[in-house]
Amino acid sequence: MWIKRDFGNFLRQTKTGSHLPVKVLKGPRQVGKTSILDHLGTHQLVLFDDLGVRNLAQDNPVLFFKQFSKKVILDEATLAPEIFPEIKRLVDAERRLIRAGEATAELDIWVTGSNQTLLQRSIRESLAGRASYFGLNTLSLHELKQIKPFELASALVKGGWPELYVSLDLDPVQYLNDFIATFIEKDIIAAAGIEKRSAFSKMLQLCAARVGQLINYSDIAQNVGVDVTTIQSWVSLLAQNGVLKIIEPYYSNLNQRLIKTPKLYFEDSALAVRLQGWTQYEPLLLSPYFGSLLENLALSEISRFFTNRAVNPEIHVVRSKEKVEIDFLIKLSNNRYIAAEVKAKPVDFSSAQLKLLDTLKLNIIEKWVLSPSSSLDFEHAKSIAFDEIAENLEQLN
Repeated sequence: MWIKRDFGNFLRQTKTGSHLPVKVLKGPRQVGKTSILDHLGTHQLVLFDDLGVRNLAQDNPVLFFKQFSKKVILDEATLAPEIFPEIKRLVDAERRLIRAGEATAELDIWVTGSNQTLLQRSIRESLAGRASYFGLNTLSLHELKQIKPFELASALVKGGWPELYVSLDLDPVQYLNDFIATFIEKDIIAAAGIEKRSAFSKMLQLCAARVGQLINYSDIAQNVGVDVTTIQSWVSLLAQNGVLKIIEPYYSNLNQRLIKTPKLYFEDSALAVRLQGWTQYEPLLLSPYFGSLLENLALSEISRFFTNRAVNPEIHVVRSKEKVEIDFLIKLSNNRYIAAEVKAKPVDFSSAQLKLLDTLKLNIIEKWVLSPSSSLDFEHAKSIAFDEIAENLEQLN
């Protein structure tokens, strides 16, 4: 089964997605990076999981590239780091010929990578100024609607992992356990040279228990038994690799009532669900974590809308020192904003929230109440179901 990706629509509309000769598609393992590029049918696919291909690339990068067209997908390229200096040489050679009027731009290289620590290292050393970046993560609810109606239980337990919707016999619990054990607790830790593996794993579980909360690095550090700086670096590492998402607060020097502490989320809600220990939806529904996980699910959907269009999402949390809070402040083009609240049972914005928004002095064009299913609109806000978020953003953006 092929699930049509919003990101694929973006690539088809823009033809190549960038004027630069090298394009880097980053994202965690198993989110469909290779599939989406190969499905376009415009580039030759090179898989570095193939040991023979990898050995040739490492032993003789010049000969390696002579085998392929100038439109190529280099899948998991960090497995053969020797190719990056050769890519730089090819790019620079073509640029010289173009400047001399002896050639036209033909190089069109896609590089995919799951381990951002290794990928960033290779790009920084060889391809600075020669590559543009695109991000891909798990499926959005908007993308999943093409194959099945929205189900909250499925969205929380399976998340947006493509394989769980293509291979229906897979157990989501085991699948996510394997992902955590291999990609997070093995690949990321190894690439970053982290020695305190058990402490890192404990930190990850504590992050899952704090979804939707203001980040308290000191509290996590005390529970894990490492220093605050270490926790901050680990959280940053997981965010870089598409596991965690840090939402910065909106604040202005003109408004001293706003707090400046960010909030912690997961890129995919199902990872948080699994790390919290839930295996079924029914007990989760009754847990104190349910509201925060709904918030995480809504955030992922908002974020996917922008990242699937190669736009960096600008999403903030707003919270005053009096503990009045707006879940998300979403920035659109032309300095317009949406204020969004996530509720299991929709209710209108409170007078305190409306007053807080007024103090921001921003062009807030709509107020949204996001919930698993939409209801009648309120006096001050528009009610929107989770699986309708993308359509509503499209109308405003």
